[in-house]
Amino acid sequence: MLGLLLILTMVAAPQPTTFHVAPDGSDDNPGTAAAPFATLAKARDAVRGLVRDGLESDVMVLVRGGTYYLDEPLAFGPEDSGTGEHAVTYSAYPGETPVISGGCAITGWQETGGGKWQVELPEVKAGAWQFRQLFADGQRLPRGRCPNGDGLLHVQSVSEDVTEIVLDRSPSAADLAGMDAELVVYNNWSISRVRIVSSDGPKLKTANPVGWIGHGSATTASPNKPCCVENAVEFVDEPGEWYVDRRSGVLTYMAAEGEDPNDRQFVAPRLEHLVIVKGRPDAPVRRVRFRGLAFEHAEWPLPEFGYLGIQAGHHGTHIQKPTYVLPLALGFVRAEDCALEDCRVAHTGATAVGFGAACRRNRVEGCHIEDVGGNGIMVGWRSDYGGVPVVGAGGHSGSPNLAADWTDPGDAPSQNVVANCVLRNCAAVNHGCVAIYDAFCAGTRIAHNLVHDMPYTGISVGFRWDMSETTQRDAVIEYNHVHDVMKKLADGGCIYTLGWQPGTVLRGNLLHDVHRSGFAHGGAPNNGIFFDQGSKGYLVEGNIIYNTSGKPIRFNQTAKEHLTWKDNHFGVSPDDPAFPTEAAQKAGPDQQ
Repeated sequence: MLGLLLILTMVAAPQPTTFHVAPDGSDDNPGTAAAPFATLAKARDAVRGLVRDGLESDVMVLVRGGTYYLDEPLAFGPEDSGTGEHAVTYSAYPGETPVISGGCAITGWQETGGGKWQVELPEVKAGAWQFRQLFADGQRLPRGRCPNGDGLLHVQSVSEDVTEIVLDRSPSAADLAGMDAELVVYNNWSISRVRIVSSDGPKLKTANPVGWIGHGSATTASPNKPCCVENAVEFVDEPGEWYVDRRSGVLTYMAAEGEDPNDRQFVAPRLEHLVIVKGRPDAPVRRVRFRGLAFEHAEWPLPEFGYLGIQAGHHGTHIQKPTYVLPLALGFVRAEDCALEDCRVAHTGATAVGFGAACRRNRVEGCHIEDVGGNGIMVGWRSDYGGVPVVGAGGHSGSPNLAADWTDPGDAPSQNVVANCVLRNCAAVNHGCVAIYDAFCAGTRIAHNLVHDMPYTGISVGFRWDMSETTQRDAVIEYNHVHDVMKKLADGGCIYTLGWQPGTVLRGNLLHDVHRSGFAHGGAPNNGIFFDQGSKGYLVEGNIIYNTSGKPIRFNQTAKEHLTWKDNHFGVSPDDPAFPTEAAQKAGPDQQ
């Protein structure tokens, strides 16, 4: 009888309505397996028609392998939502990997001598396209820089207004005027990028002050700070380096000996955003899911005032002026029960994935996030599309925006999950960014992730520099494996926390190999967990920390007694008989 009921239930359950997309399809097709659509936008519009008529089953869009170059971001609104009973899923066809690209393939290289190759890009010359990232065969290529590789110059002196910088030696270019060259300064826990308007030997004149003004020398150019100069054609002198002249439209590339760039796949990004999922206060986007897709090649245009890093992708000109946050390649605002599952996000100029206002019960699960210019995943992204500032009032040292809570507490994201993901080589462009960020949110769960190969901190939780209560609370950061962090900057660690966060739990995390680079500026150490100002109200349980350049735990303007401690293992390495091997094996992505 039970078996009969099961059979009847299976027969009665409606099968998903399915559309198909393939690179060799046509948007004039009906979207069947035999006659697929060519674009995801067309499939979305077909789904939109079903939503308008009322969903009677789940909807599945199956995407065949291949590369899909976007002309504009894929935008999803309330009209594309699933329902309480039915979800809308955009999924890779079984066994295949579709790539959703915001870039454009570059072909037609001509050899010009001395190992250099060039191609003219008419859209760049016409001012219709600018890019600061270039990839070949899935690898990020360095812009021409001085010095080469990991070498660095040093600031010798700065003017009072921090726009005239004297370096310890001259860059290898006679005059940097008109080249869009950038001075990149490595601060304590952030970097600054500002355009150079002219140069005379070691003396540089910048378009704007170099650094976030108002926090002392920690976030501004100052004597002895390490730095480099990027983006001049004279600097293209090592294999892999490149420079694009936006006036002539000529892209120059230095090839390795025997290399023909025409035998490689070069891609430069066009789009800043790849996917925008954005609801309204009265109508969130619900139950839209992406599964098994790869999202690649998102651009990040440098703001006119430069990138003056504050912390974790936030930037601005002055402590008393608006604070901005890096844009998202894949962004969710006012979204509920949406998901990225088993996806890959790579090769971006700014942040990969983020959840903003009123995002609830969304998931990033089983994903690979790598080679991104900013943060990997941001829960509590505090902006909107179009480069508007973070909103709010009050905060760190009188800043009107930086540490502000949501104007409407109901907008605080809640119950979102980042789990079983692998995040590596985030902050590839702006090194003060982190792999996973969570702030001004309630009940975020960050669990069983592998985070490694980071220039700064791995996981950052909280964003208020005092003990005042905010919407940030009840986060669970558990069983993450974080290692090989702090490879360039200082004053951070595997996990960094800030502010009072009632109910927050740090449990079972495996944290090790916290480095101290030879050019990290300032005396602040790097630690396994850094509890920064106001950190209070946490349970710290079962964490394992070893091989850190500083102490396993650090406190700044907080104290051990502000937290609850249980069964942690600090400073015991794997070759010690006392090392908790069984507990350590629980950290990282769940293999089940």
